[in-house]
Amino acid sequence: MPKVDHLGYAVSNLDEKKNVMEDLLGFGFLERRVYERPGNTARLDFYGAEGAVMELVEMSDPDAPLNRFIAARGEGLHHICFVVDDLRATMAEWEAKGVEFVLAPTYGSRGGVITFTNAATTGGLAVELIQYIPEGEEVPDWAQK
Repeated sequence: MPKVDHLGYAVSNLDEKKNVMEDLLGFGFLERRVYERPGNTARLDFYGAEGAVMELVEMSDPDAPLNRFIAARGEGLHHICFVVDDLRATMAEWEAKGVEFVLAPTYGSRGGVITFTNAATTGGLAVELIQYIPEGEEVPDWAQK
């Protein structure tokens, strides 16, 4: 079974969640990552507690899938992320079991290549898979940048 990396929490405003994460839940702030892509800025705050990491995700594009998720269901748990050793092999194995992916392997947050499942094919919960790139190695040519 793959190791859980983090839980993804869809939010409309990262800054408004700081008190909930730190004061109520006791998570410590780890880092903020900002990714600028054409038409959308993704801001990700990572919080940690003993044995757990929570990724809060905010998107600037109102039509981004994450914002459509919030519009339909409200803010909350969006995905669970698992670390895998070989992303392409895991994708092939899962596709053979009927899982569909909504994102081609893409260089993502925290130095890894990521993909997401279609939640309808994974029991209603979106699953993110991440293969971390060892420090000093280049992003593989099979991953979108």
